[in-house]
Amino acid sequence: MKTLAFFLLSLFVAWSPPATFSAERPNVVLILMDDFGRELIGALGGESYATPNIDALARDGMTFEICYATPMCSPTRNLLLSGKYNFRNYTAWGEYRFNDEPTIANTLSDAGYSTGVAGKWHLGGWEEEPFGPTRAGFQHYATFNYPEQLAEDDLGIGNFFWNTHLWQDGGRKRLGETYSSAAFRDFCLEFIDSRSDADKPFFFYYPMILTHRPFVPTDLTEKSGANHRGRKGDRVHFPDMVTYVDNTVGAIRKKLKETGQADNTLLLFTADNGTDNVSDAKELRSQWKGQMLKGGKYVPTELGANVPFFAVWPGTVAPGSRYSKPTDLTDLHVTLAHLAGAGKPDNLDGHDLTPVLLGTGESTRQYAYTWGVHDYSSRKYKTPITYKGELLHILRDERWKYQSDNTLWDLKEGWPQAETIPKGEQKEVRERMRAALRALRNSEPKLW
Repeated sequence: MKTLAFFLLSLFVAWSPPATFSAERPNVVLILMDDFGRELIGALGGESYATPNIDALARDGMTFEICYATPMCSPTRNLLLSGKYNFRNYTAWGEYRFNDEPTIANTLSDAGYSTGVAGKWHLGGWEEEPFGPTRAGFQHYATFNYPEQLAEDDLGIGNFFWNTHLWQDGGRKRLGETYSSAAFRDFCLEFIDSRSDADKPFFFYYPMILTHRPFVPTDLTEKSGANHRGRKGDRVHFPDMVTYVDNTVGAIRKKLKETGQADNTLLLFTADNGTDNVSDAKELRSQWKGQMLKGGKYVPTELGANVPFFAVWPGTVAPGSRYSKPTDLTDLHVTLAHLAGAGKPDNLDGHDLTPVLLGTGESTRQYAYTWGVHDYSSRKYKTPITYKGELLHILRDERWKYQSDNTLWDLKEGWPQAETIPKGEQKEVRERMRAALRALRNSEPKLW
């Protein structure tokens, strides 16, 4: 049994070959969307919104058909930057364990990269200087203190988009009539522009605020947000927010081409979870392959946890390519460390995607992992230790999806979630995936 357990655990534990990648170390732009499900994207079957610039990522690069996140924002950001599953290091909403968990930016900064971040931080660290982004390895940042901004939302002072307070490289200011997503976009573009003649590569992490609630007008349709402060929004503005995302992706690619950096930049596009479905979004539906779908945020379904993931690297990643085997967002830390020549960070859960990107092989990952509850609420995600007996843990391979309550789905026809397999059927699949999940969940370190 010990031999079997060791084998099963090895399916998850990260492995990376020595850092022998010989090409020039690439710049990296990592775009993380907020509440942005697969059903919104034309290249993935979405039919409600025009997304030509995002669609171009699929045409010009690689589409990952399975990429798991946590179906809630803060824990996804934690696992993405740390490269470790939430049950190893995530204990509280909006808080990162900076002293214990090096981030991707720490790793790349130590390897000689210039690093920057703009947008929604949501990982804390504002109690004292150096503030969170700096402690996480970002040399330049433009973001806001999430709890402080929510308090201002409640008072009607501002929100994520209008009259936002901005922390930028240690200083604080009020954006006023400047739409925050414009400010963050411009910070990103200026960062890229300033590195065009630099003698070292850069890593820019862009966790966009879009398309999080409140659904309010963008600066494409209104010059002032004076009437759109606080938490109240309307889903009528959601399509404009999707358009703003698409335009921003186009602006980043245009800037990379103008500065001559496109060919040596790996551009990654993904999301923290599926589209929202409560409050402003309660009646929001989006058409996907002829079906009208409710967003999947909060729940570990394919619409909630299987997030969009594209990779573009001209001359390296094959245009129009697809990868159908499982990945999850823990894979990014170990992959970028390899490409940066930083070796393999210790004790990560991610698997190296370098051979996938280079077209030389596959990832060693057998299963993607996620967790959650089937409640349309963030409550149990905020303090998982409190609710650990109620949490469900989920594995996904190329075809099957297994949940810790012994529910099994056959996803050979793709997503959204298929009908469950009757309990007495597919016993071999259930036992294989149950054993693999048990091995993962029993592995140390484990906080819950």
